[in-house]
Amino acid sequence: MKRYEQTHGYHVLHSFDDKDLIAGYASASLEILEEDVKPDIVLVCCGGGGLVSGVASGFKLSGLKDCRIYAVEPQGSPTMYESYKKGSPVTMRVKSIAGGLSPPFAGTRTFQHCKKYVKDVILVSDQELLDTMKQFYKRGLVAEPSGCAAMAALLGGHVPDIEGKKIVVFVTGGNVTPSEMVSLLQ
Repeated sequence: MKRYEQTHGYHVLHSFDDKDLIAGYASASLEILEEDVKPDIVLVCCGGGGLVSGVASGFKLSGLKDCRIYAVEPQGSPTMYESYKKGSPVTMRVKSIAGGLSPPFAGTRTFQHCKKYVKDVILVSDQELLDTMKQFYKRGLVAEPSGCAAMAALLGGHVPDIEGKKIVVFVTGGNVTPSEMVSLLQ
């Protein structure tokens, strides 16, 4: 890969553990701040940690020091959660309907960002993901299981001290075919 980059002048990004990708994701938090929204709590789905690393960095480096940012993972693929417990990135077997949140390891760079800027990691069940998917669908929104994780944490009562708080929930990914949607929602 390195030789290909050097030969052709390309820059290959890791799918989640890349500084440029993380910086790009930080722009999402800046867009929210441009709308004059200053959240108390932010919920972001977490696979390898790229999105939540960028979003958390963006909010914290913009001065929202007291904003609580939570990463949300499926119970069947808790790589960042287990990395928090161990104190370093882990590699493990994973199994969840949320394929986009199921890498077998947490990123080294993303783990460092999360430890610095993310309050905690919340786990949700596959059933909670499906229930949230159904709620979205009833409201005309299509989201794949991975994209439902952050809202599933909120709807499932997993987020502490939310009364009267401004909460931002990142809902990502509509990468699901109609037949997959029907299969998942049955």
